[in-house]
Amino acid sequence: MTTETGNNAALLADVQRLGLLAGPFGETARIFHVGFVVADLGAAVDQLGDLLKVTFTDPMDLPLSSIHTPDGDLDMTLRYVYSTRPVNVELIEARPGTLWDLDHPLQGRHLGVWADDVAAESARYVTAGMPKVAWGASDDGREMFSYHRTPWGFYVELIDAVAKDFYPAWFAATDSDLGLTS
Repeated sequence: MTTETGNNAALLADVQRLGLLAGPFGETARIFHVGFVVADLGAAVDQLGDLLKVTFTDPMDLPLSSIHTPDGDLDMTLRYVYSTRPVNVELIEARPGTLWDLDHPLQGRHLGVWADDVAAESARYVTAGMPKVAWGASDDGREMFSYHRTPWGFYVELIDAVAKDFYPAWFAATDSDLGLTS
């Protein structure tokens, strides 16, 4: 068995044991995805899907009735897709006047990270000098995500780990070769 074959077998075993969203990084990893803002979501999906040989999900339109920022609340719909296989890439359609604006210095570039308690993890990032620039909560007030500005030219997005159950079925709906049941 070559090293590459052994590595592929180990990756497959981790994916089967840990699930699609944890397997590529290992059991203790919390990194889920990298995200980029694009001007034309459809064109980006078509061209990048073809060039990178990846499958993207169908677009999701997520109404966010209250994105909190230090400057006030925003109401908007976020339109985005994910590549269905690791490393997961999120493409977000640009939204002027938000952190997902192509004219914004960081252009919404981010690393998505799972958090069991977004509010507590967010406080750790703020204490470490990474200010919270946007966040959202569920109807019961539980913080579901937050974006933190890093000093390295990108954001860290903390995502409530309860959302992990949603993604495999969404990915499998577009990419039947994943072998996942929805």
